[in-house]
Amino acid sequence: MIDRVLHKGVWIALVLCISLPAAAQEGRDQVQAVVDGVRTPQHAHQAAVLIRQLPGVEMGRVDHNTRNLLLHLGPGSPVTQAQLDQAIAPLGLSLRCYRRSPLEGAGPFRHLDPRTCGQAPAER
Repeated sequence: MIDRVLHKGVWIALVLCISLPAAAQEGRDQVQAVVDGVRTPQHAHQAAVLIRQLPGVEMGRVDHNTRNLLLHLGPGSPVTQAQLDQAIAPLGLSLRCYRRSPLEGAGPFRHLDPRTCGQAPAER
């Protein structure tokens, strides 16, 4: 009898572990963009600190090597590309290739290529 209860308890815990992260992402958005002007890892970190102070930003990172910005925004976050540009402008940085999509349907993460983003395939 105890084996069955434990067995059922394990299944319930497994289902909760799988479904809770998906439920926690409902209404959240992912933002990706290319950041122009990043000179050093410290410069990228400064930009990330400024961006993470905006309302609704739950997670934010600027990568020096790929020049990519990744943000997770809370449900209904009012953050726009213009606000992000304004936040990082004092550091001499700007954004292009801005993409905002639902986090739950984002699929596997892929970096944006700073050399080809914003160009149609025929232009490359």
